[in-house]
Amino acid sequence: SPFSRLPLSLSLLPRQSGVSGGGRSSSRPSAMAAAPAPSDPAAMAITSLVSEASLTALRRNRGSGRAVADRTAAATTAVAAPLAKRLADALVRPGVYWLFHSWRLFGYGFILPPLLALRPVKTLLGLLAYGAVHRQRWWQVAVHKALGYGASRRHRIVNPSRHLIRDDKRYLWSLHPHSILADGWHSVVARNVDAFDDEGNGPPTIGRKIALCFAPVIQHVPVHQEMYRDKCGAADKASLVRWWNTPDTDPALIPGGFAEAVFADAGERRYEYAYIKDRKGFVKICIEEGKDIVPCYTFKSTWMYHNPGFLRGLRARLSQKLSIGLVAIIGRMGTSMPLTDDTTTVVFPPFEASRYKVAQLDEAHGAYMEHLETHFDLNKSKYGMDGVQLVFVGRDFKDDDSVARALRRIGILSRQVVKSSEEGQSQRSSRGA
Repeated sequence: SPFSRLPLSLSLLPRQSGVSGGGRSSSRPSAMAAAPAPSDPAAMAITSLVSEASLTALRRNRGSGRAVADRTAAATTAVAAPLAKRLADALVRPGVYWLFHSWRLFGYGFILPPLLALRPVKTLLGLLAYGAVHRQRWWQVAVHKALGYGASRRHRIVNPSRHLIRDDKRYLWSLHPHSILADGWHSVVARNVDAFDDEGNGPPTIGRKIALCFAPVIQHVPVHQEMYRDKCGAADKASLVRWWNTPDTDPALIPGGFAEAVFADAGERRYEYAYIKDRKGFVKICIEEGKDIVPCYTFKSTWMYHNPGFLRGLRARLSQKLSIGLVAIIGRMGTSMPLTDDTTTVVFPPFEASRYKVAQLDEAHGAYMEHLETHFDLNKSKYGMDGVQLVFVGRDFKDDDSVARALRRIGILSRQVVKSSEEGQSQRSSRGA
């Protein structure tokens, strides 16, 4: 029987003898050291099984070692990647954050004069180079991404009125308040590279493309033009209508304008000012074109910077005339970094301007202000402005601060106020004619 040779087959491997009691090592070669005969199927089967088992064990050990190594590498990467990101955020983001807020508030205007004085040729070449590339899409997207990396993630937009905004209608989107320079809104746009892209879907939660109607020059202003790109321009009627005539883009504007920026002040916690008391033009355009208005209010955006509170009425009138906000931007530690990033832009329900006629303009304008105030009051507690009162002001705002009283005593302010009022009446008369 083949099994009678099993002990012999198991002894095929060479063995060494142990050390003898006399201290001499001896080896006794096995007489069975010859390889098994091919005709020994049992020995061959067992040897094959042992070999396969050994190879399987070896592969299993190698596989398990590789798996352990892979798991270790993955765990190391999982720990190292967040650490590297946090380190980069800690070292890089503060600088980009400062650059974003400084340059969007025209901080580069302070370094251009000394650069022109010290390095005129290089500075002019740099300006020419910017002029050559600033309208290129690759440049705009690159700058948008870079500055968006530094923008705060705390600014947000919520749209509880989404179900009231019909997809088959076109609207005018009105942004309130102006604050220093649409601050909370701008920070949200900075984080969303495709918000104003031709192939994008508009700002978050808005649900459609938006074009900002501020001023024609905005298409060439650094930081702003990189983010708004081709979807920005003038705020006149022709510009608004042009956007309504596009297939999918609604116009947006800030009714309070530069005059409203004067009233933005982090030190004022009792009142929120809307400089639209005499601003009826945007309501009239919507009545004429049969469009409704969607107000968007950014809560706490006026608390992002300190701004001196003297001569606000006079500065507001001059700001609107000069098309620039006469404000002093005082942020954290006197810089352009905001005092707070905790702002929320809330989309209010649409105001039905289309149901009025032009002859009812005053009524429609009053109803719009009431609509804005109602929804401001409904949301202010939820978004951190509990107890704040919304006040509507206009050209008739009377300055009553210490500087105004001093100037009034010597007759300077009174003459300026009278002059501004007369100019305002003259302009209104000419428009009516």
